This record gives sequence, C-alpha cells and structure tokens, in this order.
Amino acid sequence: MNEPRQRLFFALWPPAELARQMWHVARDSFDLRGARLLQIEQLHLTLAYLGSCDGEQRRCAEAVAGSVVAEPFTLSLSCLGLWPRPRVGWIAPQGTPPALQILVGRLQQGLGECGFSIDARPWQAHLTLVRKLRRPPRRETLAEPLDWPINEFALVESRTLPGGAEYRILQRWPLKG
Repeated sequence: MNEPRQRLFFALWPPAELARQMWHVARDSFDLRGARLLQIEQLHLTLAYLGSCDGEQRRCAEAVAGSVVAEPFTLSLSCLGLWPRPRVGWIAPQGTPPALQILVGRLQQGLGECGFSIDARPWQAHLTLVRKLRRPPRRETLAEPLDWPINEFALVESRTLPGGAEYRILQRWPLKG
C-alpha cells in the first residue's frame, strides 16, 4: 500500500483564549509595518520537527509519543524578541522548565531511534508570533507573564497552501508522570 507522505511535527498547542492573548501581545509589542502577524489558530510551540514522513515513520513517531513519560507543568511566557536572520518575532519563557526539557529530550531520543535526524542546534522554547519582521519588539518582557498549564502534546500535520501554512492536529497525548 502506497501511503501519502505527510509533513509532521510534535507541538504544544495553546488553548484558544491563551492564543488570543499572545496574538494581542504581538500586535501591541511589535512594529508590524511590512511584517506578517501569524493567525491565532497557527500559534504553537514546536517540540520536534519530523519533516516529510511515510506511514511507517509516522507509526514509529506515534509509538514514541505514546511511550513518553513526562510530568504536566506550567509554561510562563514573558520574553519577547527578534531573530534577525529568519526575521521572526517570538514569545518565550524566561527559562525553560525542566519538565519541558525532559519532554523534548525524551521525544528526541525516541525519534532518533526511529531514524529521524535531530537538529544539532540546541532546542529553544519559543512561539513564533510574527514573520518578515524588521525591528525588535518595543518591549523585551511582559509586565505579567502569560501562564500556560501544559498537560498534553500533539502530532501535527503541516500543509503548504497558496495562502500559507495550514496545521491540523492528528493526535494528542496526555502528559503523565
């Protein structure tokens, strides 16, 4: 059976109200002239990018996700910044919670055993808010952090359409200690 390939990644997906709050922070904190503010429904924190996968690779990745043991935690988003090379504006925690590092590490280890290549660069917790950004944010920290209780992660399919990327959550796994 020839299964279609899918471009996949694991991510944390914020609840709608938190995504709306992040979108408003982006709108109020970045100079958006010439930039593109991401849609509320697109906001997510990528844990591991898998790339183009066949059915067997997807099943292996799903088995890895199902075997991950990681505690629920709260992610406090308070820092804003700009990466000039990809021209991306982002929001991130002041420091990555140990439980998030454990989750990412366990996913990466299992995915490596499935044959996925893991990015050699150190993983950085962030959510992209703006693309094609030219200037740094007006402020680097929020007066009040946005607290996000994390109790699950998802496998997401990314499709490139004429209007931009479209994401579809395929499956979710609860965090359990």
